[in-house]
Amino acid sequence: MPLGRRPILLLLNGDIHTMDNAQPHAQALAVDRTSGRILAVGDTTDIRALAGPLNETLNLRGRVVIPGLIDAHTHLVGYAQSRLTIDLSQAHSEAEAVALVKERADRTPSGAWVVGQRWDKTAWTPANFPSKASLDAAIPDHPVALASHDYHSFWVNSLALQRAGIDATTPNPPTGVIQRDVTGEPTGMLFEGDALGLIDAAITPPETETLLTELRGALAELRAWGITGVHNIEDETSLRLMQYLHASGDLTPRVLFFVQRAALPDAVRLGVQADFGDDYLRFAGIKIFMDGALGSQTAAMIDPYENRPDYTGLLTTSDTEVLTLASKAAENGLGVAIHAIGDRAVRAALDGIEGAMRQRERARHEAQRIPTAGALATRFRLEHTQLIRPEDIERMARMGVVGSVQPYHAVVDRYAAERYWGARHVRSYAYQTMRASGVRLALGSDVPVDTANPWRILHAAVTRRNDRADVSEGPWLAAQALSLEQALWGYTVGAAYAGGQEARQGSLTPGKLADLVVLGEDIFAAPAGQLAKTPVAATFVGGELVYGKLD
Repeated sequence: MPLGRRPILLLLNGDIHTMDNAQPHAQALAVDRTSGRILAVGDTTDIRALAGPLNETLNLRGRVVIPGLIDAHTHLVGYAQSRLTIDLSQAHSEAEAVALVKERADRTPSGAWVVGQRWDKTAWTPANFPSKASLDAAIPDHPVALASHDYHSFWVNSLALQRAGIDATTPNPPTGVIQRDVTGEPTGMLFEGDALGLIDAAITPPETETLLTELRGALAELRAWGITGVHNIEDETSLRLMQYLHASGDLTPRVLFFVQRAALPDAVRLGVQADFGDDYLRFAGIKIFMDGALGSQTAAMIDPYENRPDYTGLLTTSDTEVLTLASKAAENGLGVAIHAIGDRAVRAALDGIEGAMRQRERARHEAQRIPTAGALATRFRLEHTQLIRPEDIERMARMGVVGSVQPYHAVVDRYAAERYWGARHVRSYAYQTMRASGVRLALGSDVPVDTANPWRILHAAVTRRNDRADVSEGPWLAAQALSLEQALWGYTVGAAYAGGQEARQGSLTPGKLADLVVLGEDIFAAPAGQLAKTPVAATFVGGELVYGKLD
């Protein structure tokens, strides 16, 4: 179609930070409304010259514009579900948590499930794991299931154990642990994988329409914060809901979808590869859990936990398994994201990736194979990487493994890291060291584990402080802070690269998707301490206004 006949959106007189090294700064840009892609970037005079009879012009009035933010690690349906449950993050003891649960139970029909999340024993006095006894005494007539802050353990009462078919004779499942007292009775604490699955399978799920309502609300929050893309890691139920929202035109931000390892054989059998889909819902690959989490003390460590000389956490996928899974995925054109928090898990994951890379190279020289779909098929990433040895940082860089990290975890987990990892905590959440060593970083939230607000997360990355903490609390491991430009790169170009989408997203470059955020203040001039409160004036996805307004 001739340029003069295209519907074009002109954004003029702005302070545009493109995140494109070829043209890092501009005053204006033009969007082809038909394709939803950027047509041109430049100064206001040149872009105004593209105006035609079908154009719309918006005056940015000097506002700062950045590429749309991409959250590289989300669990959106989990986030929607969490909005329906009890938030226990402000409880300072087991007793306080029980009181909050009882308040909800008193308003819930007898026998119905009472579900909560985000309790954190590290913030309690004393900092001990809870037991079913306190729940049984206060809430005897409702099954209760309470997920920890990191979602790697459940605290349940006796009725919940009964509903799940768990008693003293129940063996530990293949992955996960049912904690027991000296008599062999379950204490009410379950850790990791299949052990959590026993409870999940027993909980009555919310009605689909209720869940969709909460999911739409969660997506609206993301748009209001300037998030235009997410990498979502969930199961087939979530994928069906995303497809439903896509078909109804309600799926914004854009979703790049990772499935759990159990779905790998199905994806291979169907021939689904990375990059399958469209610009709003696209398939990525598989997620593998290598270990647990810091708060639940299930992250896999090379050396024992502090004050637990015989305990090094849980390796939930063996060295042999990770090699087999990563190799099968990569050879069949699927991206591989591996959850690895402790240094033992990180090392095992890298060993598996290295082996998978060698096997893939051999396969390329063997008999004729159906070609894989695109860039993502050759991309590996580690999720979290909270404690890593220096030599393994060098391996990540050399192998081109992406570091998908969540800076808000660092400022929330600081006291747990010091308590459970001791002196080695100084090597944790080492974002600046990783970046300087050549590891590409992608930033994200891990919502609902922590906030999805990217401005609070960027604040944490730049200041290494929790914006909700006492003002006297200084920065934690300040040498690992990222500059604002580095952190924004991780939320835009870095996240796009992690998803194999760098040709489509991440920077305001002609030919890329017109996903952008207009800010209400200049974050490059304001003090870093104000980042958490950054106002968003407008969010555009594909050149369409999805939040806010420009007057």
